[in-house]
Amino acid sequence: MTARDLLVRAPEVEPGQVWPTPEPLDTAAKLIPWPEGRLLPPEIEDYGLAFADRLCIDPSPVLLTMLAGLTAVTNGRLWIEPDPDNPTWREPTALWLAVVMGVSTKKTPLLKAALAPLWHLEGELREAHEQEMAEYEAELARWEATKRAERGPKPNPPTPKRLLAQDATREALADLLGHNPGILAYHDELSGLFRTWAREDRAADRAFYMSAYSAAPVAVDRILRGSTHIPRPVLSLIGFVQPGPFRERVLEAQGGDGAGADGLLQRFVVVTGQERPWEDERPAIPLEAKERYHALIARVYDILRHGDERVLRFTPEAQSLWHQWESQTEREIRHPDHPEAWKALLGKRLGLTARLAAVLAAAWEEYGPVSAATLKRAIALVMWLEPHARRIWHRALSGNDEPIVKLARKLQAGELERFTERELYRKGVAGLTTAAETRRVLSALTEAGWLVQDGKAFRVNPRVREVERV
Repeated sequence: MTARDLLVRAPEVEPGQVWPTPEPLDTAAKLIPWPEGRLLPPEIEDYGLAFADRLCIDPSPVLLTMLAGLTAVTNGRLWIEPDPDNPTWREPTALWLAVVMGVSTKKTPLLKAALAPLWHLEGELREAHEQEMAEYEAELARWEATKRAERGPKPNPPTPKRLLAQDATREALADLLGHNPGILAYHDELSGLFRTWAREDRAADRAFYMSAYSAAPVAVDRILRGSTHIPRPVLSLIGFVQPGPFRERVLEAQGGDGAGADGLLQRFVVVTGQERPWEDERPAIPLEAKERYHALIARVYDILRHGDERVLRFTPEAQSLWHQWESQTEREIRHPDHPEAWKALLGKRLGLTARLAAVLAAAWEEYGPVSAATLKRAIALVMWLEPHARRIWHRALSGNDEPIVKLARKLQAGELERFTERELYRKGVAGLTTAAETRRVLSALTEAGWLVQDGKAFRVNPRVREVERV
């Protein structure tokens, strides 16, 4: 007789004698809490943590968005050569950040907080351009009023300087990158951009973004305006996407037909966050912390916009550390037990480490040789990010287990004891709204020993409280 038979025929039997041992449910990588005071300069961390506390959100997306925002003033102006014996390897500071979270992630205030100092700089650039235009128009008027035989070369209009672009098309980005050393493009929703990349008739868009990530030469052809050649485009991306649309792109990248398997998606730094309960009493964001963050962005911009571009290299100690990290990474890539999806992500690890080292060097105002301490921060940041990538890609490939985990937490908290499938989705328990999704979740919990089916109803295993980690 099985345990279920005992429960149905002899419910008076002590549960501990018949209930199975429930299994942990969340098989994705466990996220590591943010290591305060170790990786980012205090100008970023103090403001980011205070902002996250005020809005009751996980600090991870906040801090990474602020760090990626810094690349708007470093792109095309700062480079790093990680290997002195390989002169062909030079990395820009471009970062592609995808915040993969559900609805109500406070993305709008988060973007405002991270990009506000850059919007301020763009305002100054716009005012300067308006003044230049006024001077150009006056000079043009003088040129036109001069006799043809006495005219010199016709004056050229000034080029507007930019740092940012919002939801811009490939053609608009090409224009911006043709006149600026680098651009940071930001999107409230990345799903639209992902869908564009998936279209066969927009293959040129995909190729353009690949070039703009690597600073490789690219030409953008137009029917009316001819071709624009950009020798070294440097483009950063920041955007938000929900797990469902991101899963579609991951499955596309892993498809057997090779579509989407060019490594474009693996170029994204992906970050998610744990849900935080709302608190009525929350600390205010110190104005001084905000001002220090703004001052950092302005300071880096002022340092890098004057003079020639800067190329960073490592100190001897940092170079030795880099070679150790390189060897460790290459061995992991060649490990026969690693899935191909993870090997593809590991293939971007070294380039990402070098880029982060350059961005962190700028944040710490380290423009000489990059120290071992800064490289250690970059490596530690990559290691901290990798559980985010494992978790997001695992859920994308195996199916979203978030509703399973949410319902399991309610079971563990004793909020439910006996219920039917219909009751769950009609009441929207744990975000369940359809019969099919509810059935999938209940099947997973039953298989894991969290529930026992009793006719059309489900009974909660009282031993679920023994599971330390859902």
